[in-house]
Amino acid sequence: MGDRTFYRLTLPEGLTTDQLRCAASAFTEDEWTTEEAERLQDGACSVVVVDIEERLCGDCRKAADAVQEALGGQVAFTVTEDPKYEWLGTICRYDPERGMHETECGPDGQAVLTASSFEATSQAAQDDPAAVVEQLRRLLGIDWVSP
Repeated sequence: MGDRTFYRLTLPEGLTTDQLRCAASAFTEDEWTTEEAERLQDGACSVVVVDIEERLCGDCRKAADAVQEALGGQVAFTVTEDPKYEWLGTICRYDPERGMHETECGPDGQAVLTASSFEATSQAAQDDPAAVVEQLRRLLGIDWVSP
């Protein structure tokens, strides 16, 4: 059995109970009842959060793809996978306008820029500083709207 780590799904408030149930079921790979989905909405401020601690390391994109499919590609959301041991975590952000964005993240769920990613970016756009900034924005997913 592989290592497991903490995962979080963040959804915007205002989704229907059925949308929450479908998204939570896809994310956790367990069936959720309508009552369980309704409890997610209790006390939700601007986002709805589903946490699980027992998902395989490296499954972030798989989890995000499952949520995207469950929501029909119509809702922005974020899935984060906590780092484990010496490896960085992963953040997948989906925006209906931009699609899926995946990058490495730290323990706070914030995208990180590694030296190798920065070097590749700066090499590709040596003569155009604006292109470097744009590439970094794309690499970090800054323009992806997510809850």
